[in-house]
Amino acid sequence: MSKNKELIAEFLESDFYKNLDLIDKYFNENAIIEWHSHEGQIKLDREGFKKITSEMGKTFLNMTAQFSRLLEAEEKVVTNFTYFVETIESEDLIELAHFMAIFEIESGQIIKAEMMSIAADDA
Repeated sequence: MSKNKELIAEFLESDFYKNLDLIDKYFNENAIIEWHSHEGQIKLDREGFKKITSEMGKTFLNMTAQFSRLLEAEEKVVTNFTYFVETIESEDLIELAHFMAIFEIESGQIIKAEMMSIAADDA
């Protein structure tokens, strides 16, 4: 696996939702995150992404990524994956959402992320 694909897989499989320092490790300080969901589009900087992520960390005990695709072209990694979560209410892994994401990488960090997600219930 290439360095860039490893970087993205490591990030998505990490516990970044509980350890916000990992976002600083993987994302450049000037990174832009564009997230499209059923609620519309939001555009975040790294600090905004950390804020949203910290809220997730309060609810999930465990979050596991299951990859369908992990492709690379030049400095971009494209992935299709599903997150499964273990919550405070249930120790069973629950299918949370399906994602399609394009990550742009420079100097070993993510500088741009474009994501689309759909709740597993809506799929």
